[in-house]
Amino acid sequence: MKSNERLLYLMLAGVITLWGLNVVMVKYLTVFPPIYVAVIRMTVAGLCLAPIVYMYRQNLKFRKMDWLLLAGVGASSIALHQITLATGVQYTTAGNASLILALNPLATALLAMMLLGEGMSWRKGVGIGIGFAGVLIVVISQHGSIHMNGWGDAIMFFSMLMYVTGGLLVRKLVVRGVPVLLITALSQMFGVVFLWLTALSMNPFSYYAGLDVSALQWGVIFVSGALSTALGTVGWNYGIRQLGASRTAVFLNGMPMASLLFAAIFLGEKLQFVHLLALIMIVGGVYLGSRTLPKKLQASTAATEVTTKA
Repeated sequence: MKSNERLLYLMLAGVITLWGLNVVMVKYLTVFPPIYVAVIRMTVAGLCLAPIVYMYRQNLKFRKMDWLLLAGVGASSIALHQITLATGVQYTTAGNASLILALNPLATALLAMMLLGEGMSWRKGVGIGIGFAGVLIVVISQHGSIHMNGWGDAIMFFSMLMYVTGGLLVRKLVVRGVPVLLITALSQMFGVVFLWLTALSMNPFSYYAGLDVSALQWGVIFVSGALSTALGTVGWNYGIRQLGASRTAVFLNGMPMASLLFAAIFLGEKLQFVHLLALIMIVGGVYLGSRTLPKKLQASTAATEVTTKA
């Protein structure tokens, strides 16, 4: 293995570690209103990604449909995803949340078949079934039925679907020739605007400015927004350009394990056998399901794994 390839692998492992830690950081910030957690984290990320917009300033002459798609990505995979992520982790564990978010590639394959007419093979179908069954086992074993904690898992599932929806819109933008990094930065800007409009419609700015945030909490917000979301985005896209989408996407299988370990270390959540079983089922399902994804879908899926983990 070449030395530069080793460095790329280390960088991608670092990105996945940050994304796994991010779910735990959002859980830690649940002392604040969900909309506050979402808007502050994404504002920090947006400021860090703003230089990308400046770098591509000569390429901002888009068609009306391109702008509508960018706004759709910002509304779904940024605004709605982040609000429901911050809400969902209030009522479920960080471990459960990470396992549900790990269904992203399988949900992408399923929705691409339903909405975009992508083909479905027996291997992909089995992979999707195994992955979803893994999460279902965790939810039923811990809750038995739908109640407040169960609703937390349901909210997380909706959060994952919102991110997948944004990913499918990103695919349309990629096909239309919009650079992936520019899609990421501009959709982030749209998402921040939508988040602030929502936050200010609920409470005046003075309410959020008056919240007591400790130095440690500000540090967590910075790491989550600037490092996990912004820097993780750039690192992930660089890995895709250097290694290809399929080789890079393999690293996603490590994210739920990182979240489970960090949740146990920092939040005191108990690791159970059912978590290990679900992790194996999800990773196996992603392996089976993603092997038969068309290359273009693999590229867009991998390229857009930048906000939920981030």
